[in-house]
Amino acid sequence: MLPSSRAMLAVSRTASHHTGQYTPLLRTALRSGLLQCRRTVTNVAPNAKTAPQSDSARAQHAKNNTLSLSDQVRLLMRRVPYPVAIITATDPHGPADKAFRGMTVSSFSTVTLSPEPVISFNVRRPSETLSALQSSQRFLVHLLAPRQATATLARDFSRGNHNLSLLAGKSDYEFVSHEHSLRGDEIPTRPLPLLRRKQGSGSTDSEDFPFVLECQLHPQGIQVHDHTIVVGTVVRALSGQLPSLDSETKASDLCLTYANTHFWEMGHEI
Repeated sequence: MLPSSRAMLAVSRTASHHTGQYTPLLRTALRSGLLQCRRTVTNVAPNAKTAPQSDSARAQHAKNNTLSLSDQVRLLMRRVPYPVAIITATDPHGPADKAFRGMTVSSFSTVTLSPEPVISFNVRRPSETLSALQSSQRFLVHLLAPRQATATLARDFSRGNHNLSLLAGKSDYEFVSHEHSLRGDEIPTRPLPLLRRKQGSGSTDSEDFPFVLECQLHPQGIQVHDHTIVVGTVVRALSGQLPSLDSETKASDLCLTYANTHFWEMGHEI
């Protein structure tokens, strides 16, 4: 029996043996929270009645009970939109003309902004792009505008480097070499692959990639099961200017997002 329940019982017995003498004491005990304790116990009593559930609610409840915890979390997180980014890196080994790598991630986020900006994203292993950026210690983050062309590009980079239509020359986009900035006594390495529209496409790079970040691999990466959490320090912003985010900001000014297996342009403000 809960301590508060024993106190309630003692007050009740005292009141029954001395009719009317301890009525104020009983009232004080009830006001002090013992009544709430009795209500709590009553609400979880085995015979307590609950509101009837609809057939659809019962069916959904039964379905949820048959799903594994991993499936439940997966279905829940599908409802959450994530920013889309294309990560590119260079393999420091092998032929230079076949060294560029790239992948799409939907887990891009900032870790901290002070004393310098640090970002992170998750990669499932094995990954050629992950191996390249771990070996070279450098990579680029391309944030995408919410357009059909960039959504197609992001889906293309999600299929792996061996299936990348850009490397086969079948894309409206191409890689160009970017000589990364050096920090301290760092030794120059192979240039990084910067994404851009092919000449004559009728669109500018800033319209497709509103912001590109050059990053240095942070030593505090974490391996969790079959994934690696990559952490990188932002060295500089390469292109684009962030628009002024105010009451006049349009959905097209925001970045491409991903949710429920589809790419999305952000909707209206609530």
